[in-house]
Amino acid sequence: MPRPFLRQVPLEFVLPMRPGACYCTMSVGQWDAMLHAAYEVGFVLLELDGDEQPVAAYQKTLSGNG
Repeated sequence: MPRPFLRQVPLEFVLPMRPGACYCTMSVGQWDAMLHAAYEVGFVLLELDGDEQPVAAYQKTLSGNG
């Protein structure tokens, strides 16, 4: 499954982790159906390097509640 364009957000916007937010971690360059589903519903995807340190964050902009 090819990785689509992901909307990158600054790490300081999503870290430290906030109560009520949903996070999913991934390796650099990783992409699969589970990550796709998490991104589509608004999870913050945290991309971690080989030392498990965050190097990037992605989150889809979701439209209103209707």
